[in-house]
Amino acid sequence: MMYDYFQDDITVGLEIEPYKGLLREIFGDNVISKNYDTRLFYDRRNPKLLTIIIYYESPDYLFDKFEQLRESGIDVLSLIKPKYNTQDWEHPKYFDFSNSNLLNIHEDHPWDHNRRPVVLTIDNVDVLVHDRYSGHALFQLTYNVYQHLDEYVKYGDLGRCRPEDRFIEQNNNRETNFGPVNFILSLEHSLGPSENRQKLNVIRDAYLSLNEEADQLRHEQLVKVGSLLCLLMSLYWEKEIDYFIARIRVNNIENYRTIEKFKYSDHTSKYNEDYLLKDRYATFYDFVESVNYEKAISNSNIMFELVPRVLKVKGIDDVSGFMILYNVIEKIRNYCMENPVNGDTLAVKEEFNFSISKTATKKFIENKLKEISEIVEETDVEEFEDKAKYKVSFIKKTQLIDQFDSLLTYLDIDSTTYDIEFTDLIKIRNNIYHGKLPSEDLKPYIKQMKEIIYDLILKLMQD
Repeated sequence: MMYDYFQDDITVGLEIEPYKGLLREIFGDNVISKNYDTRLFYDRRNPKLLTIIIYYESPDYLFDKFEQLRESGIDVLSLIKPKYNTQDWEHPKYFDFSNSNLLNIHEDHPWDHNRRPVVLTIDNVDVLVHDRYSGHALFQLTYNVYQHLDEYVKYGDLGRCRPEDRFIEQNNNRETNFGPVNFILSLEHSLGPSENRQKLNVIRDAYLSLNEEADQLRHEQLVKVGSLLCLLMSLYWEKEIDYFIARIRVNNIENYRTIEKFKYSDHTSKYNEDYLLKDRYATFYDFVESVNYEKAISNSNIMFELVPRVLKVKGIDDVSGFMILYNVIEKIRNYCMENPVNGDTLAVKEEFNFSISKTATKKFIENKLKEISEIVEETDVEEFEDKAKYKVSFIKKTQLIDQFDSLLTYLDIDSTTYDIEFTDLIKIRNNIYHGKLPSEDLKPYIKQMKEIIYDLILKLMQD
């Protein structure tokens, strides 16, 4: 991967004056809020941590002030405000750090016009821009998507410069509807630097483009739709795919037209040709067309929690993978018990029904357990009776298999289509949980569990 860093110059206001009390002992009255020239550095081609450099004159001791404020528990990013003293007709760019984390702060050596640089390393940042952006939402995608875009975009042979020569011979991407938006995946081509004059260096950038004709969605909603489509790509192709730069239309912030989002997406590059949904849906577009937008949005929180866990299984040992997938099934069961998916919430029979009251039932079971102590060796009676009282709840409970069967029935899934027994899953899970490593090969179980989980997840998104 090549690095292609870019800089954006933005003047900021630093609101330090409210902390005079904390800083006066060292800096005296030299604590005032003022404007500073600032640069944001980011990689245009790959998700990297972001760097913000604030340039200040030596007498301001800005780095030292930041250090003291950090030691006092003050969030340095909260001090950075839009430029002060702008005219009514001025609408400069400004940073929004509401989704940012400050990872590091240090001084750098190169000075700029006799000014010292203090360097802030952050993971995410939003930039509000006055200029209108020619589009609704454009998300630049991470590296893992390129393998699959290659399946849709075919390149021709470059020959002499004739009108019939075509750089892109075939493009099977198509604009597809997803709720209130239309979207398309695309590649943008540009010429990069080349040391050899005989060679052209063509660079591709992958994008997800959204078009919302009604102009009713707020930028936060457009971001959520874009993020959900990235999650659906991850689910479909079974690898992490996300955006790391986005430019979103803004229609609810006065005097501003665009929000630029820079996000650090720490994903491992993966190449895989096999994925479960490939046989069901010929293309990603076909898959999205099978999704009910309203259900997907409604259940998106649990989706963002589950999908990364399922994807993680490919890169870890079988025992850990088995436990993660088992936990995912439990989480879906618990989610359906609290959230209506098919009209009503999932009702799981966790205890048997008894003909007497709860108190009387408990007393009856305790007495029966006490009767059993009559056949226990005298030396063990005290220990048996002490532990028996903890078995009352266990006796009242139904089997876990009943709870799993209830989940599949609730989501209208035929359990007989899987080459697996829930009793085996429960047994293996319990053994692992209690420190006993399984003797059987877990790979067949993992394969079947993934199929079950994919069917469960699809039921949360499809009609």
